[in-house]
Amino acid sequence: MMGCCKEKDPAKAAVWHALNYYAYEDASFLAERLFLEAKGCETLYLLATCYYRQERISEAYELLKKSHSTSPKCRLLFAQCCLKLNRLHEGEQILVSTSGDSSLPALESSVTAEFQELSGICLNVLATIYRRCHRLEHAVYFYRASLKRNPFLWSNYASLCEAGEKDNPDEYFKTTNCPSFLPQTSSPGALSEITNDINLVSSNPGDKIYQTYSPKCAFGQALAHSTPVPTNNNNQIPTPVHCTPDQLRNHNSNHRDRVDEEAGSGTPGSRKQGDSPFSGNKVRRSSRLMTSGRNTKSKENDRKASNKSQRSNTNIMGEAFKKSSAKDKTSKRSPNMIISSLMSLFCQMGHAYQSLCQYECKKAVQLFNKLPKHHYSSGWVLSQCARAFYEMTEYTQAARLYQSVHQNESARCSNLTYYGTCLWYTQREVELSALAHEMLEANKNSPETWCAVGNCFSLQKEHETAIKFLERAVVVDPEFAYGYTLLGHEYNFIDELDDAMNCYRHAVRIDPRHYNAWYGIGQIYFKQEKHELALCHFRKAQSINSSNAAMPAHIAVVLNAMKRHKEALKVLTAALEQHPEHPLCKFHRASTLLCLERCDSALEELDQLEAITPTESLIYFLKAKIHRKMGNSHLAMMHFSWAMDLDPQGSNNHIKEAIDKHLL
Repeated sequence: MMGCCKEKDPAKAAVWHALNYYAYEDASFLAERLFLEAKGCETLYLLATCYYRQERISEAYELLKKSHSTSPKCRLLFAQCCLKLNRLHEGEQILVSTSGDSSLPALESSVTAEFQELSGICLNVLATIYRRCHRLEHAVYFYRASLKRNPFLWSNYASLCEAGEKDNPDEYFKTTNCPSFLPQTSSPGALSEITNDINLVSSNPGDKIYQTYSPKCAFGQALAHSTPVPTNNNNQIPTPVHCTPDQLRNHNSNHRDRVDEEAGSGTPGSRKQGDSPFSGNKVRRSSRLMTSGRNTKSKENDRKASNKSQRSNTNIMGEAFKKSSAKDKTSKRSPNMIISSLMSLFCQMGHAYQSLCQYECKKAVQLFNKLPKHHYSSGWVLSQCARAFYEMTEYTQAARLYQSVHQNESARCSNLTYYGTCLWYTQREVELSALAHEMLEANKNSPETWCAVGNCFSLQKEHETAIKFLERAVVVDPEFAYGYTLLGHEYNFIDELDDAMNCYRHAVRIDPRHYNAWYGIGQIYFKQEKHELALCHFRKAQSINSSNAAMPAHIAVVLNAMKRHKEALKVLTAALEQHPEHPLCKFHRASTLLCLERCDSALEELDQLEAITPTESLIYFLKAKIHRKMGNSHLAMMHFSWAMDLDPQGSNNHIKEAIDKHLL
């Protein structure tokens, strides 16, 4: 809060100054003295704010609780403290009145009337409290209400998408919804100063159109720099923006006398290397231009010097005119125009993020690709694209994008939630180990860090150690659903099914749309041979994420176990129509065809699968079973041998058991 700019009290201004420039200890000490000298709502709020920014949440909570302040700012800060300390009931009580009408519109009206310009933030806090209390209907309502009052609170819309809602972002991210405390003047203010150096160009590499800044343009698509870039590869020199060639010549001729005078008086007229828009070389000027003795030279030299002077003057004035044009455009860029552009950007990102949360992953990637290049290359956007590929089980592509994110923002761990899992699936042990070390050095208080470490030990088959580190992840952030899911997977590996079930259920309580946890519960029921319950939970997971091709394969396995082979074949065939080369679906389809005694079709399916993954031992094992059923003993033995060669460590023990049975 930049309160020191408007604060008239010098003591309070000194506290805000220290806060704004990160001298938190000095700010707290001064605020304590000030509060003891003059107790009141303002000094109370100032001291509590100092504690809160120092992460002394408990002290801020106790201070505000004892004061019983009715100030809107103090109540909001107290609710924030309650949220941090997981005292959700107290946080709700301080924000909403328990007496009178308890309907959602009435609560919204009450909060808006009491908190006024703070109502957007206040409604967001209230929605988060309801979400943490698993009162999703209340949470969704207040997220929408908060977003309508302050569209800059992106977390509101993100939470709506994560809750499975399909709200149109165009209804929220528009300038008419902007809060009243934002600047509404047309003069350039702080917002325009921030964006002076933003390179606003078209997002399409092949469509480099340079246009004027307009509120209707997406943020990042208008020109901010004065020097245009060639629009083709034939070294054609573009003209400056807003200036025709005739205008440029007239402008240069009007100023030529002044420039010649500067040149004659010895004023340096050449730019530094690289300044010229015509070439990357320095514009060299003859020393003859710096003297007044040109009449003593020959006519030929005088003509050459004159030509050089004209060319140099043209370059100089062209650059000066373009800089002047850029300055004019900057002065016309009002805060309202910038806000309009931001709203346009938020709309684009909102559509993309909603598609991702609905697991329409291909559509999400396409929409993210349409963002301006400098926004697309940011860590947040690339991590969302990586997550989309992860959800489509394209782990190699997802890992490649996550690697780019990690290289650009090595200290930011929150964008790397699924990176370790992608490396786990692709069996890249060295890279996963390096990632775990780097994330530990960057941030030990991030749950994503401990998930990466847990995945590293899980890949090395050290499941007990992996469990210890994954438990740290959920201690660091008890609301991290994916941490509970990974912990459940590790318990599942070592057949601790009760502990695994508890972890999966905890993940579902935190996030009812966390399909990985529903899948984990289905796995446990399948191990317990409770096939109906397993099928129910697998289908629940599929209803949340229909783009995951692995889920139909697990459903087919359960149906085969229930002797419903035709249903299983139908499920797998439908899945392969959407994902024609998915290995797991093709393998289980071949297995289902074997159950239906369609051996030739099963062998044909396995031949196609062998071309996709030629080093998978289970393919040859299943081929051996088919040949044994067809009476081809020599072919069965050959494929059993190949399966053993591909799995010499015996990780698939059933292969050796099948060979022993065949020999017996």
